[in-house]
Amino acid sequence: MAQIKRVVEIEKTGILRVFALALAVTGCGAQKKETASDIVPENRQELTILHVDAGAEGFDSFISQAEKDLGIQIHIEKCPANADNRQAKIATLLTSGDDSVDLITVNDEMISEFKYKGFLLPLEDTVMTEETAANFPQEYLKEICMSDGHIFSVPFKMDIMAFWVNQELLDQAGLDRLSCLSDLEVLQKKLQNTGKYAYGDAWESSYIYNSISEYVDFFGGDYTEWTDPKTRAAAEYMKKMLDTGMISEENLLDQHEQLNEKFINGQYGCMFMYTGALSTFQNAGVYGKDKIHMALFPEFDEKMTNIATWQYVLNKNSDHKEAALKFLQYVSGYEASKNYGQLTKMCPARLDVIEDKNFDLDGIEMIRQYLKDYKLKARPLCADPIEAVSAMGTEFQKYVLGQKTEAEFFAGAQNCIDQYYKKASY
Repeated sequence: MAQIKRVVEIEKTGILRVFALALAVTGCGAQKKETASDIVPENRQELTILHVDAGAEGFDSFISQAEKDLGIQIHIEKCPANADNRQAKIATLLTSGDDSVDLITVNDEMISEFKYKGFLLPLEDTVMTEETAANFPQEYLKEICMSDGHIFSVPFKMDIMAFWVNQELLDQAGLDRLSCLSDLEVLQKKLQNTGKYAYGDAWESSYIYNSISEYVDFFGGDYTEWTDPKTRAAAEYMKKMLDTGMISEENLLDQHEQLNEKFINGQYGCMFMYTGALSTFQNAGVYGKDKIHMALFPEFDEKMTNIATWQYVLNKNSDHKEAALKFLQYVSGYEASKNYGQLTKMCPARLDVIEDKNFDLDGIEMIRQYLKDYKLKARPLCADPIEAVSAMGTEFQKYVLGQKTEAEFFAGAQNCIDQYYKKASY
């Protein structure tokens, strides 16, 4: 009897163990059920990236290939779509010492501020070595990515300020192309009283900075010197565009998203917009030689245009620096950069990839023509870029609307420069 009792007790114990195991497997009780993506082998590194491309076509394929090539599990978090919300989220993450994100994608405005504040790790010794950095636009790296001899970011996606035309409206005006500013006047007369305009732009106060700096360059001026007659001539011409009805007063409220939508709807004959808008026009079914396409610029005094990029930065508080550096070395290289462009259909930042005849991308021939014919210029940004951009935009809007005289605007514009650009740096 004693032996039988002992066997029964053993069986009960076994049953209880099996039942406990079942509870764990089914997720009952306090234990959390793990998924395959939660489990990282002990010998496998992991990495978290806050990425602007999350959800974009082909991006998941690029990250999957990177995981395979590097043996790193990569977690992707999506950046807020709204520019102001995105800036606020990333600024909060860095200033609070948050270590939940290792790598962050930033634009020119963000890196221009963050590179001075000690939030980021320099990368010139580990990633952006002299050999690697030589494959990116040199003036741009110096003006945007560098501070005090250190490189704080790795550009991965390039945007060039391009000249876009609506060929249907040009054809109606009897124009093959807009080769000079007088052609814009011809187009304007043809479109007069039609509800359409020769030119469109994003003149909202926080966006007009892009066009002011672009036109100042075209006229051979200097954005930081508003006593320069050529700088003043650029602003005077932009005001004339509004005064003569070449551009709509509605554009004073438009950011890039609204401008692109109106351009797609056939409201403008031409505009300056970054090359990244190509996919927007493709998705809308309006991209093509006989529709909306990139073209050579009209003749100006100077042959140059703005360039911007999206870049990776390494959070100083990252707990996965080894994996982060491994990833940055990978994406800054030729093959991964080319793969990124082909999978996402976006223009990579490495010049040697863009110039590679075996690299195929819609619009790439015109982008190569821009690289050949125009000097790529970094936009002038300071350590307080958001405030500086908005301050200049507000001054400019008051000027073109007649709320400030030319003299008052030029004085106000120079005051913005003196306040934000010429004060002591961090």
